[in-house]
Amino acid sequence: MRTDQLTKHLIDELAPVLGDGEAASVARLVLEDLFGWRRGQRPRLLSQDEQIMAWTSINRLKAGEPVQYVTGVADFYGLQLTVSPAVLIPRPETEELVEWILRDHPGNQPLRVLDLGTGSGCIPLALKARRPSWECSGLDVSEAALEVARGNAEKLSLPVTFQEADLLNYVPRQDDLGQFDLIVSNPPYIPPSEKDRMGASTLAHEPDLALYVPEDDPLKFYRRAVEIGEQLLRPGGMLYVETNEFNNEEVSLLFTEMACTSVQRQKDMRDKWRMIRATINA
Repeated sequence: MRTDQLTKHLIDELAPVLGDGEAASVARLVLEDLFGWRRGQRPRLLSQDEQIMAWTSINRLKAGEPVQYVTGVADFYGLQLTVSPAVLIPRPETEELVEWILRDHPGNQPLRVLDLGTGSGCIPLALKARRPSWECSGLDVSEAALEVARGNAEKLSLPVTFQEADLLNYVPRQDDLGQFDLIVSNPPYIPPSEKDRMGASTLAHEPDLALYVPEDDPLKFYRRAVEIGEQLLRPGGMLYVETNEFNNEEVSLLFTEMACTSVQRQKDMRDKWRMIRATINA
């Protein structure tokens, strides 16, 4: 089988499940990320091992597994990240959060940035790639996720540090107190009652630990982010978070009640309220 034949076969197999447009997009990612072949290049024959990998990939995709887990690669803000089922697949809304931070801080002034619940490390890695003078780091409770994040930092040659920490019980190191300029977080924010609004692929394959919060306390990680910010941010330090589109206003009110100032909500490109910026200890 040649690469162009595999492309057509992928589209034919996936179109009844995904639709023509999505099937073509998935086929492109598979050929680029697994087989190093792009449309417009001369077709080449696949080896026997590659053909076995191709059939395995098709079966996984038809079963609903996200293409990023099948290829092990996700694009994020110009970076090619390794991903696995231990981490969430980075989303376009999170790229918009990164863009907001970079827009707010356009200069070369060195800043210290901490990402709470870093997952694949996508946020601090993207910030470090665009602001080399910044000192970026991330925390996560999952050692498996941290292994992915550290691997991404090494692969991309970006000096970002990652540390294991349970945010709900996190005790900052004494020498970190009041030392950060920015804290950012895309925490778990989906209560069980909203599972029916999620795609079947996300429900079946992405890590519960990074998705769900208790029904009776869906804002717990945002409350904790402010508490950590009160300890770690310098006076006037800023907190940036991604939110559930259905509770963005509630998070904003929580931040105001917790004495944050300059609380600002932001919509994403699909006109959904998905981000908040606030100042702590102004």
